Amino acid sequence: MPSGDCVLSFVIDGDSVRCADGREIRLLSIDAPEIAQEPWGARARDELLRVAPVGTTLGVEYDAVRVDTFDRDLAYLFLPGGDMLNEHMVASGYALAFVIPPNRRYADRIEAAEAAAEAEGRGLWAEWGFTCRPADFRQGRC
Repeated sequence: MPSGDCVLSFVIDGDSVRCADGREIRLLSIDAPEIAQEPWGARARDELLRVAPVGTTLGVEYDAVRVDTFDRDLAYLFLPGGDMLNEHMVASGYALAFVIPPNRRYADRIEAAEAAAEAEGRGLWAEWGFTCRPADFRQGRC
């Protein structure tokens, strides 16, 4: 069940946003390219902004672990109408499934969305955007 709302004030990248109340939220169970992964990071951020423009009220749902080591909230965000933003980003091909236990509430849905997006060549899958996965990029592996 959603717990509270986030009025979107700023999109940091394809998996992190800032709310009008100052909270920074990292979308659970997904990993989008970093902004420095040009042009993929900007394309992921643009997709998030396309479906959730600044000013959109998003439902917030937490899982087992609510805050990360960077003091960001960890949450699933829901668009007006009920679609999960986290799942949309993966299903549209602009983020990867990145499930970190114990936060697994929607793992099956998000992993299935990634498999379908890759198989159908959606989003960045069509452009070799995941040749260097975001986690590998952060580790300096590519």
